[in-house]
Amino acid sequence: MLKVLLSMYVSFIALTCYSQPPMPDWTGPSEMVVEDPNKNVTDLTYTTNKENGRLLLSWKIAGNIPEFFSVERSENGKSFEAVAVLNNLKAQRYYQWTDDAPKKGRSFYRLRYSFSQGQSLYSRTIPVIIVDNTSFKFYPNPVDHVLIVRSDSPIDVQISDANGKLRISQTNIQGLHTINVASLEKGIYLIRFSNKLTAVMSQEKLIKK
Repeated sequence: MLKVLLSMYVSFIALTCYSQPPMPDWTGPSEMVVEDPNKNVTDLTYTTNKENGRLLLSWKIAGNIPEFFSVERSENGKSFEAVAVLNNLKAQRYYQWTDDAPKKGRSFYRLRYSFSQGQSLYSRTIPVIIVDNTSFKFYPNPVDHVLIVRSDSPIDVQISDANGKLRISQTNIQGLHTINVASLEKGIYLIRFSNKLTAVMSQEKLIKK
């Protein structure tokens, strides 16, 4: 009887060990982004050319020159794509790269680089807003009864009087839209446009006749 019980106990232990799920493998590849702790890249900034819509990135090197620079761009600040690679670098005060076709609205830029085949490092990420000045317009001005607003992207429109009191407000306007302003008295008003895509606000003078 003792042998039978001992045999059943050993079988139970073996079955329990076999049925346990395998431990997860934590040794797989990592997608961690390592920001440069020594801040080798400094003064990363940008300027835009209103005439041709180009964006100019510029930065400095605080130490040794890396093997390459990879310029990366993102629409959400999380998923980046390489848009340019600069190698065969020479020592100079500033480094620059021009994005000839930056995306309209908000985007993000960063630099990836490495020294002597070391781990890739990243600069700080900078947000960039490209405003299309022709993305919306309104007419006629002066206006009588109906104001026409044309916008390529969703915007909010607010009309306030000289005392700052909000008189007319409409949201999420896109395409060709009309606003009835017949209730406004004659005078000068401020019309404010809030672009939802670029998070930029623009304010103009509106005359009611």
